[in-house]
Amino acid sequence: MIEQSGKANGIRRKRSWVRTPPPEHTPSTEDWVRIAREMLISEGIVAVKIDRLAKVAGVTRGGFYWRFKSRDELLEALIEDWREWNTTPMLRVLQSDAPPKDRMRGLAELYIEGRGFSEAYDSAVRAWAALSPPIAEIVRAVDGIRLQALEELFRDVGFDADEAMIRARITYFHQVGYYAIGMQETAEDRWALVDRYTAVLFSNLMK
Repeated sequence: MIEQSGKANGIRRKRSWVRTPPPEHTPSTEDWVRIAREMLISEGIVAVKIDRLAKVAGVTRGGFYWRFKSRDELLEALIEDWREWNTTPMLRVLQSDAPPKDRMRGLAELYIEGRGFSEAYDSAVRAWAALSPPIAEIVRAVDGIRLQALEELFRDVGFDADEAMIRARITYFHQVGYYAIGMQETAEDRWALVDRYTAVLFSNLMK
């Protein structure tokens, strides 16, 4: 980065900084977010510090500032990464044109196979939210988006708004609780229950 200053019409201009291209081999923005994500998952948000990130990246603190103005800017990128990583694939499945049962099975695949959803990442962000009201607000908003997509799925099955809302909550709260309490089951065991879960959630047992 280069400092610029000078005079114009006899008035001294305030100093400003012009961002120059980073040196070769400087970690990319995506690299910094990935390192922060891994640190958040393994050690929690308090561990996500510039010095520690730079050490893992193998550069000095200066290498960090080629990509971010501050730790806060990195954390903004990190929460956006979580939102994209753990929500966009879910919405893509739930809002597709596939039959409802296929969409439910696609959702199960995201959770069970971990392709398009990371339970560890979700848990780490929820732990972060417990320490930060602004992050908690973002998490609540994302939960609302996910629940809305599930409600639409159940309305497509034929349930009214109230029934769809209840079944969406059962589905979503069950899954969040599943990894929050650390359930230990093999993927094979979980897949064996998917059709049963779907049959129960798609049926109206009150009739």
